[in-house]
Amino acid sequence: MEKASRKEGMDSHDPVRQTVRIVTFSNRSSNDRKLLKRFVGFHWDHYRDDALHIPLLDYEYLGFKAIGIKGFFEPGNLFFRHADMRWLLAFKGDEIVGRCTAFVNHNHNRHWNDKVGFFGQFESTDDIEVAKALWDSTERWLGEQGMDTMRGPQDLPVNEATPGFMTDGFDSRPVIYYAYTKPYYPRLAGEAGFEPIKRVFSWEVPVMNPMEEKLERVARKVVERYGITIESWDQRSLEERINEMFGIYNEEWSDNYGFVPFEYDEFASIIKDMMLIFDKKLFVFLYIEDEPVAFFGGIPNILERLKPIPWCRRCELLRAAKMLLTRRQIKGFRVGYLGVKKKYRRLGLDGVMLWKQKCYTQAAGYEYGDMGWVLEDNVMAIRLIEMMGSRLSKTYTIFQKAIG
Repeated sequence: MEKASRKEGMDSHDPVRQTVRIVTFSNRSSNDRKLLKRFVGFHWDHYRDDALHIPLLDYEYLGFKAIGIKGFFEPGNLFFRHADMRWLLAFKGDEIVGRCTAFVNHNHNRHWNDKVGFFGQFESTDDIEVAKALWDSTERWLGEQGMDTMRGPQDLPVNEATPGFMTDGFDSRPVIYYAYTKPYYPRLAGEAGFEPIKRVFSWEVPVMNPMEEKLERVARKVVERYGITIESWDQRSLEERINEMFGIYNEEWSDNYGFVPFEYDEFASIIKDMMLIFDKKLFVFLYIEDEPVAFFGGIPNILERLKPIPWCRRCELLRAAKMLLTRRQIKGFRVGYLGVKKKYRRLGLDGVMLWKQKCYTQAAGYEYGDMGWVLEDNVMAIRLIEMMGSRLSKTYTIFQKAIG
């Protein structure tokens, strides 16, 4: 594997590496920064003809202090306190033909007592030589870190970006933190020796459908039976909300496939960063005898306002300004934050929160909600979502292979 200090424009005369050349780097030096810009910029050409691929701002990855955005790839990202990562670019000659990240998330492995390494942010031309070169280099690095399994794709931010390659729903609406990936990626993964191990689903729920009579009736009974108090975001301070959500979230999701426990300041940083786009009224908090027992919330689907500007596709400041100035026009949201304390499960609290959120979203004029990252074997969640007149919109498949 090439060292990070090697100049990325240098040709190799080694016949093994002549066709596809892999450059591996970190995020520390000025040269790393140049390579990271090329890494992030690759999708602009790779998806030029895919109208449904709407990328996050480049600043989300590289950071931009002037508007208060901390980049996922910046050394100061709290994720790197418990994770090691390398970035890989694939070249043919001087042309970039693929990319991916390789990382070890130590919190994941401590939580699950395993030795899983991940690949993420994977992109490649439809060329098994390119894909295999990226994955082989990733596998070697992960093996050097003591890992015995490679899984992915898992993009950053972990716990927010939906894992897996898209395997169905290529004509569906773009939604924040759902990657639109090339249809041929699963085939390349299979040819490279990966096996599909888990699917996750996403549903689109029409907000303006009449309120489900059963949902409202049952929700009101649950509220009365357990003496539930319902609060909105602004009824308590930001710090109180973060404390409540952090405790419930880590407890609720601890057994969920692929979950990685948040560290407190990592969780707090994410919530504070999201305040820029939050609609606080999308959140519902439940209490029983003054104990916080559940919360449910969504974030506006800002991809509606982040479509590239036709006459200036790389004008990221203009895209950011357009998103901020027109975010009140957003018509959809993604359910991204939820949790019920374990001892209060199966009481119907999820139905109460769905009911209250739907009351607000109908009044506010939202048109659709996205309910996703639902594991294929989560039967109860699937039944509840289907009851709301939803339609399955996206499917993602996670792939895995043994290292060595």
